[in-house]
This record gives sequence, C-alpha cells and structure tokens, in this order.
Amino acid sequence: MLKRLFFVCCLISGLCLSARAFNTATQDSLFRVLQYKKADTSRVNTLFAYAMSYLPDSLQKADQIFREALHLSRQLHYDKGVADFACYYMYIQDMRGQYRESLFMVDKAASIYAALKDTMNLMRALSFSGNEHHSLGNFPAAAGRYLEALKLADAMRDSLFSGMMNNHLASLFVILKDFRKGFQYAEKAYHNGLAVGNNRRTSAALITMGSCMVSLHRYEEGEQYYRQAINTGRELEDSAYVLKAQLNLGNLYFEQGNREKAYQQYSQALELSDKYPQPELLTYLYLGYGRELFNLNRFTEAFSYVEKAITMAQEYNATNELRWAYLVASNLKATMGDYKQAFLLREKFEVLNDSLTGDAARNNVALLEMQYQSEKKDRELTEKQLQLTRKDLQLQHKNMWLFFFLISAILLLAFAFLVWQRLKHRHKLQQQQLQTMEVEKTVQVLEAMIQGEERERTRLSKDLHDGVGGLLSAVKMHFAAVKHDRTVLQTDKGFIHAMGMLDDAIGEVRKTAHNLMPELLARMGLAEAVRFYCRNVSHSRHLTISCYAPDDIGRFKANFELSVYRIVQELVNNIIKHSQATEAFVQLTRHGQLLTITVEDNGIGFQTHPGLQTGMGLNSLQSRIKALNGNLEIDASRGHGTTAYIEFDIAIMQLMEV
Repeated sequence: MLKRLFFVCCLISGLCLSARAFNTATQDSLFRVLQYKKADTSRVNTLFAYAMSYLPDSLQKADQIFREALHLSRQLHYDKGVADFACYYMYIQDMRGQYRESLFMVDKAASIYAALKDTMNLMRALSFSGNEHHSLGNFPAAAGRYLEALKLADAMRDSLFSGMMNNHLASLFVILKDFRKGFQYAEKAYHNGLAVGNNRRTSAALITMGSCMVSLHRYEEGEQYYRQAINTGRELEDSAYVLKAQLNLGNLYFEQGNREKAYQQYSQALELSDKYPQPELLTYLYLGYGRELFNLNRFTEAFSYVEKAITMAQEYNATNELRWAYLVASNLKATMGDYKQAFLLREKFEVLNDSLTGDAARNNVALLEMQYQSEKKDRELTEKQLQLTRKDLQLQHKNMWLFFFLISAILLLAFAFLVWQRLKHRHKLQQQQLQTMEVEKTVQVLEAMIQGEERERTRLSKDLHDGVGGLLSAVKMHFAAVKHDRTVLQTDKGFIHAMGMLDDAIGEVRKTAHNLMPELLARMGLAEAVRFYCRNVSHSRHLTISCYAPDDIGRFKANFELSVYRIVQELVNNIIKHSQATEAFVQLTRHGQLLTITVEDNGIGFQTHPGLQTGMGLNSLQSRIKALNGNLEIDASRGHGTTAYIEFDIAIMQLMEV
C-alpha cells in the first residue's frame, strides 16, 4: 500500500538550503554589516542572507526580513532583487504548505530572469517551479519545467545542475511508473555527479536507481544501490541521504516479506530523523514504522506513529499521504476492536479517496460486484465449457504466436528497407558532395589561372607601352631631329618610308598594349570596349569583323566585364588564327536579366580548328563561362563556318552606376 509513497522520498534533493548552514555567530555578523549598509542592491542581498540564517527555526523573523528586502528592491527598481525574493521566500511558503502561491511567485521570477538574460538564475527558478508543480501533483508540468532547466544547463555546460535536473526527471518517471526511463535519467545524474566530484548528487541518484530496480523486481541490484547511497551519505556525514536510503531499503525488505530486516531499517531511520526533520520524509517514516509495529502486534504504539503521520500530513497539506494514513489508522482501530473510530477513519479515507480519484473507485467496486454475481450464476456453465475453452485458448495461443511472428518479420523487413534507403540516400549525398567539391576545386583553379593571366597581361601591357612604346617614340623623335637638321633627308623617299614604318610600329605596339589591358573597358564599359577591339583587329584585305554592341546593355561588376571581354577576345583570336574566314560578326545583346553573345564566321568549320584544343582550349572556355553562371553552345559544320552562342544569367550580378 505504501510502496508508491516511498518512491517520492528520492525527490528531495540538495536544492533546499539547510537551516543548519547558519548559526548565531553568522546572524550577529550579518546584523553588524547591515548597520553600515546603504540602501542599495548590496543591502538587499545582505538582507536575503540574514533572513536565511533564521530558517527553519524562526519563520516569522525570516518572513519579516524577506519582506524588508522586497520593499527595498521595489524602491530601487531592482528587478533581480524582486525575483530573488520569490525564490528565497518559496522556502517559507513550502513550510506552510502554500504551494500554489509559491508556484505563482517563482514563475514570475523566471519571467524576470529571462528578461534580464540571467541564465543561471533562470535555471534555478525553472527548477523551483518544477518542484512546486511536483508538490501539487502536476507531474507533466513539473517535467516540462525540469526539461527547460536541463536544456539551459546543457547549453551552459553546467554538469552539476544537469545532474540535479536529471535526478528530478528520474523521480518523476518513477512516480509515473516508467521505471526504465527513470533509471536512465538517474544513471545520467549519477555520472554527472561523478564528473563534477559531487557525492551528494551521486547519492541522490543512487537512491533513485535503487527505487527503479525494486519496482522492476530486481531486488538485489536495488539493495546494492541503497547500500552504496548509505555509505556515501556516511562519508559525507549527511544523515539526510542515509535516512532516505534506509527508508527505501526498509520498503525493499517489506516487498520481499522480510519483516525483521524491514523493522530494523525503519528503527535505524527513526533514530536519524531527529538530525534531519524533513516533513516529507517523516510522514513516510511514521507510516512505515507504524506498519511494522502493526505486524508485530504492537497496536497502540503503531497507532501513535500513524497519528503523527496524520498530523504532519494535515499540517503540510500532503493530501495523498493523508489519505493512506487514514486507511492505515482505520485498519489499526479495527484490529484493536474500536470499530466506531475505525469507521470514522475509513469514512475520511473514502472522502479523500473520492476527491483524488473521483468516481473511479466506486465504479470499480460496482464492476467487481457485478462480475462476482455473474461468475456465481455462470459457474456451472463455465465448468462444462472448460475443456472447449482450453482447446480454444491453445489455438488462440498458436495463432497469437504466428501473428507475432508475421508482425516481427514485417517490421524486420521494413526496418531493413529503411536502413537500405538511408544508406542509399547517404551514399547519394556523399556523391553529390564529392561532385560539388570537384566543381569548387575546378572553379578555384580557373579563378587562379584567370588572375595569373590578368596579372601577366597587365605586366606585358605596361612593358610594351612604357618600354618598347617609349623607346620607339624616342627613336622617332631622334629621327625627326635628324630630318630637321639635314634638309636632304626631308625629300629622301627611303627615309620617309622608314619613318612611316616606325609610325606603324608605334601604332601596333599601342594597339597590342591596349588589347592586353584595355583602359577603355574600365572607362566606357563592355559594349564600347568590344566595339573598339573589333575595329582594331578588323583587316580589310583578310578579315572584316562587324560588331553590334548597343550601349543600353548597361554596366556590370569590373571582374565580370573583364572576363566577358576576354572570352570575346579568345573567340575572335581563334577565328583569326584558324578559321580562314573573310567575314565575322560579333553581337552583344541584353534581354531583361539575360546577356547574350554571338560570334559567327564564314570559315572552314569547327572540326578543323586545332586551335580549340590549344591555348585556352574549349574545356577551359567552358569552365570559365560556367563559373560566370553562363552557358556556351557551338554550332560548327565543316565548310559552313562556326557560330558560338553564349548566355549569361545576370540576375545575381550587381549593376554599376554609370
């Protein structure tokens, strides 16, 4: 009957500040400090410490000091102080059984801490809120608060707080009878405690782990965990953990029917109760000890302890514990022959039981009564049909096993299919990643090559323009001076022809330098640069290049314009070198977010173009265009010339302001 009640013992963790942590010397020291403290936030925090030194012996004095701290916090508009008050004052409210009032306040405190982005205190407030929900029996809400706090603790990498939350969650799952999951959380809490070297956390976790093992009827393992918790508690000289473990160990022996050991454990726990007068533990201790005295036929003494449990449960509003205390007391009085008192206690139990369980208990009793009457009437018929029923049961048993086998086979196949699909999908993703990496590598190599080419073109352009061009210009000036000094040369045809050739050389050097690094591209844009380039390379005797490039195509980023200009250059150079064409046509157009380039010639066709496999090459040209978010199509038939058509999606290109 009290089995479930004893599991709740493991909920009491190390959050509550021990009243014995402060003594009179501490109170005197804090009082002297307060005499000189100004009315600021530091005084608020000192008041909180001073109030805690009076707990749990002087609740009224502590209450007065807490309220003084709250009043000062409001005067200073110190929001954190208001939130801290709720978390400290919760201890007094819990001692008075005011769980709902305490829940309201700690939830408000959590809101304040969240607004202040005070994660550490927010975790503490969420934990306290979970404790209050737990005390009120709202276990889903308590689990929600603990999980919120656990997420924050994991994000903060606070192993100590994570262990505490894991132990709270483990205790909830024990109450909800999900013992395996409870053991998992308790085991996490145990390892958290070991990681941070906190024996109190490990001791609390061991008690919860033991309760889970007992509920799963693995008594030997449960006893080992309880014994380990007792040893740890004694090493810490903390009788609270020893008391909790002994209470649970007594319940284990009761479950095994070992009354002598159970009585021994409860007796030892009772001796420790003076050192740790925790109300929740004392209620369970008195009920358990009274139960064992009842089994020893010490009825009067047993009833006195049950009465203590009733008084304590009434004082702290422990409704569920009070219900079971009434039932145990009723059974005791009936055994002692006091049937009137037994009836009154039983009636109180029924009232509380109805308030906690509604009409469920009465409906169950009525159902049992109907089943009993039906079984009585049908007993003879049941005897006659017993043989047939056994055969039917055997057949059903076989069918059930066959059904389970088929379901298992289907689930196994489904699982294998899902694993296969997952592996296939993972392989596909890996292939896609490899392809993406290859493309990225190609683009990086291409970008490096382009940058190297541009640097080399710039260097050559400067060398031609500043070096060779300057030298030729100096030679021309020298010849012009000689011509001026010697009048005979002014009419010399050979000299005049040489000067003309020198002018042509200077022009060619300038043209070549411009093609290598066109300044016009940066100043006037892509359209004007392409038109100028086509005019420069067009030779009336061998190749005539027509160009259509309207200015309304706009301006683009400098790198994009230079790359497109180089692509046009490469295509035109291939025509000059390899096509044997007499006419060529270059066209740049723009339609919305689409830039198109067409380069045509009337040469010998693509197949006989060996130049496409040298220099930049077709593959390199394709890679460069693809890197610019473009597409290249080539139509080349032998003897019918070559047409190169390029499209660029310029939606992602940022237009420049002219």
